Amino acid sequence: MPYQNEFARKTTHFDFVKNPEIQAFLNSCEYLIPPNEKEARELIRVFQKPPRPSKIELPRLILATDGSYYESALNDRIPSTRVGYIKIGAVLFSLEEFANLHEGHFVDPFKVAALQDNNTSLAFVLPSANVRLSGYSSVRDSFRAALDEQLLSEKTRFDPKNFHTSLRGTLFHLASRRPGEMGTDSPFRLKLHKCPTCGKGPIEIEDKLEQQFCPHCGAPVYPSDCLRLWEEVHDYQSNGTALSRLMMILEHLIPIHYMRFIQQKAFLALTKIAFFVDGPLAIFGNAAWLHRSIMIYLYEINEKLQRKGMPPILMIGLQKRGQIVDYANMIERFLPPNSLFAIEDEYRYKYILANREPSKHGFGFETYYGQDFIFKTREGKSFVFGLPYPFKSKEEPGSDFAHEKTEWHRYINLPVAVQLIEHLQTELYQDAVIPIALAHRYTAISLQPGGRVLDLLTRRALA
Repeated sequence: MPYQNEFARKTTHFDFVKNPEIQAFLNSCEYLIPPNEKEARELIRVFQKPPRPSKIELPRLILATDGSYYESALNDRIPSTRVGYIKIGAVLFSLEEFANLHEGHFVDPFKVAALQDNNTSLAFVLPSANVRLSGYSSVRDSFRAALDEQLLSEKTRFDPKNFHTSLRGTLFHLASRRPGEMGTDSPFRLKLHKCPTCGKGPIEIEDKLEQQFCPHCGAPVYPSDCLRLWEEVHDYQSNGTALSRLMMILEHLIPIHYMRFIQQKAFLALTKIAFFVDGPLAIFGNAAWLHRSIMIYLYEINEKLQRKGMPPILMIGLQKRGQIVDYANMIERFLPPNSLFAIEDEYRYKYILANREPSKHGFGFETYYGQDFIFKTREGKSFVFGLPYPFKSKEEPGSDFAHEKTEWHRYINLPVAVQLIEHLQTELYQDAVIPIALAHRYTAISLQPGGRVLDLLTRRALA
């Protein structure tokens, strides 16, 4: 590590360039490389024309979420003392508003700017390196207490007077659906894997306001400890990993939070809304167990909708970066317009993941709750998007999940998703769609799920 204002020598890199061991290491690496013309023709044979029914009904409303985080030093003179900030933005607009953005062949910038009135964002502030809350002995315990308090906060509630309607309440609903011994039979109880203080568990927690304690050591425990983010929080170094994980979790938790609200108020209105999420439909890290609970929750809602003769919820995970996006960009010039591919495990491991050893249970078995697709529109733009798996479990007796998850006919909303992405594509950024672009742009605007977005949902979808 250099001293402040100390600069590196201009010739230091020569030691790397001339080192034969480094050259040998680089030559032994396997990585993603562009295919030649012959290889590309073989690769794109799996792509087909997407389903396009003659009559299709698009959702009336679009709700998109995106997030960002930042770890800030409290003082320039002590940069190792930090506080973490997380912003999750949400944007809601109707397709009618989107259609009105255009003036002839051009987009009216004033009308685009006016869409920010339908934007809102949820802000979290958390202690990070060398910062403790008063009354707590460590950064880790401070982080746990602050996170739980903010998930429970009135600003996250459907009804400010009812704490069960908070984001923490939605976490209880998901955690209660965990398969196996970690699940409960009530949306007002969940289980912690272990106590963060003594390591013993599992421990059952209730959805109540009073402080709860470990039955083994008597230390405070919190419902949000079930996310296990505290395992990645450290006292004396950057906690960017924990902040990044929390941001990702919130990007998936908030759409489920909205669904829970709408389900309680006007169930059938769920079919009028398309939910866009930034990134793949997957949860990574110690909170990866959430992906199964989300999968079960969506399946239960869709079953109820099906019994009423209604289509399933349209939830789309749109990826802006990552290995699949890099791969799609690499082969884009070979792909014909109007082509689609549901990525198969064998193809992914062979061509996208640089011959990585296949997982025993298939790709994403412990993390993904949705199927990835590569799509090139009729206009020639490429997108990587995901749709939720139409299954309750990946381990149904007698099923071949690895194969069945890629079958197009199982995704009833696939034609709608394809047409909606084409409808919302924008020139603002490379291969972008308006909802995600706007959600990312306005993450700094204040969101209260009991506030503007829910007011808009109530007026437009629930009326």
